[in-house]
Amino acid sequence: MEKKKNTKKIIGTVVDVLIWVLVVLCVGVSIVAVSAGTNAKNVPTVGSTCFLNVKTESMDAEKPAGVPADKPAGFSAGTMLLSKYIAEDDAALDALEVGDIITFEMKLDGSDTVDYNTHRIVAVERNENGTLVSVTTKGDNNDLVDGGQVSRGTIIAVYTGSKIPALGKVLDFLSTQVGFGVCILLPLILFFIYQLVKFVMAFMSVKNSGKKVISAADEELIRQRAVEEYLKKQQEKENNNEEIKS
Repeated sequence: MEKKKNTKKIIGTVVDVLIWVLVVLCVGVSIVAVSAGTNAKNVPTVGSTCFLNVKTESMDAEKPAGVPADKPAGFSAGTMLLSKYIAEDDAALDALEVGDIITFEMKLDGSDTVDYNTHRIVAVERNENGTLVSVTTKGDNNDLVDGGQVSRGTIIAVYTGSKIPALGKVLDFLSTQVGFGVCILLPLILFFIYQLVKFVMAFMSVKNSGKKVISAADEELIRQRAVEEYLKKQQEKENNNEEIKS
């Protein structure tokens, strides 16, 4: 009995931990999503760190020859980059140099639709005062440099080497209606139902705690006394009948 009770307690603890981990994850994702509206480039940020998802394999290659050792290597699609947001930091923008990996705005197929790209700087253009004007970029896994110059005003962040593999794919799925419903909304509903059930059970336990609990031994004793009382009454009834006859 004690072993069964301990097993039930362990399972309950594990379920609680998993549920709270899910809740923390949901809160974290929500904070990151909401933070996208707090800066000029509308990218998810917490403090000076922005969270950017890699969608292509254009940087999935060995670090090119000639790139300084202190510059980070590339990354694969689906990786979540933890980059430094520098779009509104003039000093950080002017400090960019060849070998840095930056995230910048780009228009898709000549349209007005803006997307983000993350490639390595291969050339820098500055004015006579040393202020960065534009850069030329190239994916480590691409044969050619990107078409057109990346102007200063379109630069969003610089990659510092911190990343979380595969998390980008997870967040991409969570951003869909199906992903949000299955992985966030449904678990949260189940979480609140679970907590409600626990509350009701705890409430009933407290409510019944003042009531006397009858053990199996007590039940057996009550049963025996009831039988004895019944037999006693039957005996008295028989004695009364005999007295009447006599």
